[in-house]
Amino acid sequence: MKAIAAVLMLFAAQYAGRPLIDALRDLEQRGLHLIYSSEVIQLDMTVREEPRATEPRAILDELLRQHRLRAIAGPKGTLLIVRDESQPQRRAAEPAAIGMPVAVDQIVVTPSRFSLLSEQPEERQFMSREDVRTLPHFGDDVYRAINRVPGAASNDVSASFNIRGGAQNEVEVLLDGAEVYEPFHVKDLFNAFSMLDSEAIGSADVLTGGFPVEYGGRMSGVIDVTSQTPIDTHTELGISMLNSRLLTSGTFGANRGQWLMSFRPGYLHEVLRSIDSTTALDPVYFDLFGKLQWQFSDSTIVSANLLASRDHIRLDASDVTARARSTDQYGWIHARTAVTPRLFTQNVMSAGTLTHHRNGSFVESQEIGSLEDDRSFHFLTFKNDTSFDLDDRQTLKAGFKASRADADYDVVAHAVDQFTLVHPAPYTIDRNVKLSVSGHDLAAYASDRISILPNVVIEAGVRADRESYAPDGTHVTPRLNVGWAITPSTSIRAAWGRFTQPQRVDELPAGDGVTTFSPAQIARHAVIGVDHRFVNGWSARLEAYDKRVAHPRPRFENLLDTLTLFPEIRADRIEIDPSSAAARGAELLVRRDGNGPWNGWITFVRASARDDIDGRMTPRSWDQRNAVAFSVNYGYADRWNIDVAGTYHSGWPTTSVTGTATPLPGGGYNVHLVHGPLNDERLPAYSRVDLRASRTFRVRRGHLDFFVEMMNVFNRANVSRVEGFDVAVNGGGKVTVMRRTESIVPLIPSFGAAWRF
Repeated sequence: MKAIAAVLMLFAAQYAGRPLIDALRDLEQRGLHLIYSSEVIQLDMTVREEPRATEPRAILDELLRQHRLRAIAGPKGTLLIVRDESQPQRRAAEPAAIGMPVAVDQIVVTPSRFSLLSEQPEERQFMSREDVRTLPHFGDDVYRAINRVPGAASNDVSASFNIRGGAQNEVEVLLDGAEVYEPFHVKDLFNAFSMLDSEAIGSADVLTGGFPVEYGGRMSGVIDVTSQTPIDTHTELGISMLNSRLLTSGTFGANRGQWLMSFRPGYLHEVLRSIDSTTALDPVYFDLFGKLQWQFSDSTIVSANLLASRDHIRLDASDVTARARSTDQYGWIHARTAVTPRLFTQNVMSAGTLTHHRNGSFVESQEIGSLEDDRSFHFLTFKNDTSFDLDDRQTLKAGFKASRADADYDVVAHAVDQFTLVHPAPYTIDRNVKLSVSGHDLAAYASDRISILPNVVIEAGVRADRESYAPDGTHVTPRLNVGWAITPSTSIRAAWGRFTQPQRVDELPAGDGVTTFSPAQIARHAVIGVDHRFVNGWSARLEAYDKRVAHPRPRFENLLDTLTLFPEIRADRIEIDPSSAAARGAELLVRRDGNGPWNGWITFVRASARDDIDGRMTPRSWDQRNAVAFSVNYGYADRWNIDVAGTYHSGWPTTSVTGTATPLPGGGYNVHLVHGPLNDERLPAYSRVDLRASRTFRVRRGHLDFFVEMMNVFNRANVSRVEGFDVAVNGGGKVTVMRRTESIVPLIPSFGAAWRF
């Protein structure tokens, strides 16, 4: 009888002997809304004993206890699966059965760090994956979600942004360990969208200052992205007003291998027509990301990655004819190995090609122009990062990078302007640049992270960088980070260091006639911040920073109209050559992550970014003195989710224009316009409120996600550009000059849907 009962129990068992991940999926079908990561729920975990409970929530608790896990209440009615801290845990550096060891910092020493998109809860995470999905962000572009980070300044048109007063090209972007140099689509339309699919991202760390020595080459910020690691077969089909998406992933080889592929074709024409019904602008683009990963042993994982994009812009009109094509191709091998439980190393071998072809030609009221611009960039890079745990209190890190790159420039630019505020009229541009540059880039670093007290950790390091084609030699940059956990709820973090940014071989402004490289820019960061967690899910972070820049690189800007297709051949193009620069500010982030339906955050920023030009501290064009951003979210996991987000900031700097009138013999006046000091005035303040409503429906197979969105709900006419000037002369010869501005982004409705199965 006992044997018969045992057989009956075996056939009656629902979960025993099955993978834990399968049991969790079954419980999700029975109504539970679970959030977990592959670092917590690993593929080799199986259900050892059949649960005795009958209710889904009680069954979940029994299943998780078998693996020293537990479920806690999460946002919007979800359950977060985390490790049970009351049970002894395996050391983070110990090799995992599936996946690589990840160093877990008990005390975070890097201030100005914001984590996004991770499925696993983290006390310093700025936005989770669900937060990003529900937040209004134009085109579902992850960069437009990232630019909500405190200290980031951006405009309506571009997906790129300035971090703490730095230029847009001062941000290092890493994807699975490889650097992505220009992660944007339609670069000739001001980097309108990013190349990164948010649904293919496993996590992203945004560092806005004081970052450690393993990061180098850019001096203002870092976006360190890790792609998803599949734990099962998953496919997603999506469509919106701006792009379509196909994402598919899965495992093979008894779960030792994983694959991931994301393909997104994009189309901007319909949105541009909703903004301007007469436009002939028709950009099309696509991006492709793929990863094939194999676990060779319990301690070694190797992945092969591919990232590619292609853009094509056409513009045909009576007064403008434009063509632009760009192709970006990256390929890399990423190997991660736990040599011993204490020694971890990762190596990345990457290669790529970026090409850019432009045509140009414009005819306006008093201008004639043409532009031919062909550029290409090729690189081959090897990078190593190694860490060694001396003991539980001290970790050594070291690494190096060696890169070989070459760039070709073929620029022909011609223009004639009969009316100009900047140069004597008529102003003629006649450039012909043909140049090939090649060289190598070498870097090495070392650091020591040590816990000097149980609640105080110091990380000190030094980095050296050298470029063979640059006019200066080797740059040595020390850095220091300190973390002090005053209480379990309060911590202080501080950083000081020097950061260099050399000019890459592909960064010559050849279109402006420059054919020689500038010395590396050198920035000094000083950052201090305090974090505190209050009761009921409230938390706050306050940071202050001071950034000083020596040897800032000369840059070219358009004095009046900053949004134009052919900036290099416009008559208001000027060179800005400061002797130094400074950016300082304070940022406050207050957020609530409760168990109920209401969650949200708000940021307050007071900052300045200025150049020293001929002894005058001049605001940079992206100087944003005061800024406020917020997000308020209401919803449950199985109902509609409503998110209202808004932003306000001081008006952008602009340059004043005045005029004088000279009487003509036959009557009337000859009017002469002159510009004032650079950026001596400001445009009106900017404010915008966005709304997004989203819901996930359970369908027969998988889930159906749907959203509707409205950008600029109140249709506020924010100033996007200076279009021109209206001049009036009264009877006494007094000249009045009125700035004529344009608002590019009105109220824009959009929608999208995705089927995940």
